[in-house]
Amino acid sequence: MPDYKDELGRRLFYEDIGEGEPLVFIHPPGMGRKVFIEQHPLAKHYRLILPDLSGHGDSDVVNACPDLSFFAKEIKQLLDHLQLEKVVLVGYSCGGMISQEFALTYPSRLKALILSGGFPKVDTFGLQFEFFGGIRWVQKDAATLAWLLSKSHFRGKDFKYELREHMEKSDPSVWLSYYKHAQAYDCTSRLNELKMPLLLLYGEKEVWINHHSRFYHQCEDASLTLVDQAFHQIPATHPHIFNPAVHHFIQRKVSPA
Repeated sequence: MPDYKDELGRRLFYEDIGEGEPLVFIHPPGMGRKVFIEQHPLAKHYRLILPDLSGHGDSDVVNACPDLSFFAKEIKQLLDHLQLEKVVLVGYSCGGMISQEFALTYPSRLKALILSGGFPKVDTFGLQFEFFGGIRWVQKDAATLAWLLSKSHFRGKDFKYELREHMEKSDPSVWLSYYKHAQAYDCTSRLNELKMPLLLLYGEKEVWINHHSRFYHQCEDASLTLVDQAFHQIPATHPHIFNPAVHHFIQRKVSPA
C-alpha cells in the first residue's frame, strides 16, 4: 500500500488500484478507506485513489483538531504528489462536505463531483440527532461506535470486521474534530459556484438526509439518483446500484465515447 510523507515525515496512506480516469474517494469521520471496499470492482474501468485522511486508519495524525479546509488541502497535496491535474471526487456522507469544500476551493482540479448522501449543511433534526449521537459516542467509547457503524454498513462478517478493525485505528480526537466541524459547516450560499457535473445519490428511506437534495437545485449541472428501499449507506449496502450509477455518470458526463 503506497503512502507519501509531508515535510515533517508524517505519512498519509492510500490505495491506488486500476487504470483510467482517476476517482478519489473521501470517507466520513472515523471510517477510513475501508468503507469503500465494495467500490473496488470499479477498478475494472477506472483508477481508484482511496486515502485514509490523516488521523484515520493507517495514516498518521497531522493535526489533532483538523477542520474541513485542512482535509481539502490534504487531498490537494495528495493529487500533487500523484501528479494528477484533474480528478473525479467521490464523497460519502460527511466526506461529501470535504468534497464540496475541495470543489469550491480548487474547482480547476475537478472534472466532476459525486456526492452519496451529501449535504451542504446539517439542516434537519434527524441529521442533527445523528451528529450529536456520533459526537457523544466518540467521546464515550469510540470502539463501540466503530462496531455500530461497521455493523450498519456490512452484513458479511469479513467486510464488517475489516471495517471495524480499521476504524479502531482512527484517532478519537481527529474523529471528534471532523464531526464537530462538519456539524457547523454551511456552504449553501456558494453552491451556485459548482459548475462541474454533479451526481447526487440518496437512499429513499433516509428522508432526513435526502431532504438536502433541494439545496442543489441551484447547481448548473446536477443529476439525482434516488435508490429505492435504501438507507444512507448505499456505497456499502447497494453497490450493485451505486457502482453502475457512478460508471454511467462518468461515461455520460466525463468520458463520453
